[in-house]
Amino acid sequence: MMTAFRIGPRQMTVLTILAFMYGAPLDAVAQMLGVRMSSAYRHVAKWREAKLISSLKVRPVPGPTWVFPTRSAIEGLTGLSTQFWTPTPKMAAHVRAVLDVRLALVGLDLDRWISERELRAQVGPVKAGESRPHIHDGRFYTSEGEFWAVEVELTAKNAAAARIAVAKAKQAAGKADCDKVIYYCRNGEISNVIKVAARAASGVDGPSVRVAALAEVLGDTTTTSTARSLRPGLSVIEGGASDHINQAAFVGRDTGEAVS
Repeated sequence: MMTAFRIGPRQMTVLTILAFMYGAPLDAVAQMLGVRMSSAYRHVAKWREAKLISSLKVRPVPGPTWVFPTRSAIEGLTGLSTQFWTPTPKMAAHVRAVLDVRLALVGLDLDRWISERELRAQVGPVKAGESRPHIHDGRFYTSEGEFWAVEVELTAKNAAAARIAVAKAKQAAGKADCDKVIYYCRNGEISNVIKVAARAASGVDGPSVRVAALAEVLGDTTTTSTARSLRPGLSVIEGGASDHINQAAFVGRDTGEAVS
């Protein structure tokens, strides 16, 4: 028989964030709960017993195992109809980086961030022969009340792909009445590609584009390709938001370089 236990407000908030953000490694869960790893293990064990968290012990990259809700928990916590998701090496770094950006920008506030999972649900299924509209990595409300679209770039696109992606990101942001699109880039090479693409898309309808270093929002001073360069537990692996298909110190600051 399953032992009954109480889920407190902070635990429920963390579970809801996990449901919207796909999942996270255990160290990120501990960070959100504000507890040590040993305590996080105990919380997750109880969630697993209650079938809120998958029983699968998945470690897509070196480091802690990942915590991700069951399909029934996702649908109950988000109100969205969705498919079961498990982390893979290709998408682990991007999922973690977007979560880190969210936490840096809005903390545990559930009202100020709109996740990719939610945006994808809003778009809904795409008819055969039609292309899917661009899905931002997230959108959030700044402390001043502005509405920004967020893109997190860990790997460099080629110039042509970047121009198309930035143009579509601007168009999607314009349709959503966003005030700005901000790209957080892992390194200078990626930033330069996005800046060039944004200048090429200057005539596209949509808000201005800003490019900032990912390290700025995460509060780190170095950016390398090593597993712990951006934040403990974060591994940089090829992949991005497109891989998810089918499967506040910084708050309010207008940082980065405006390029359109």
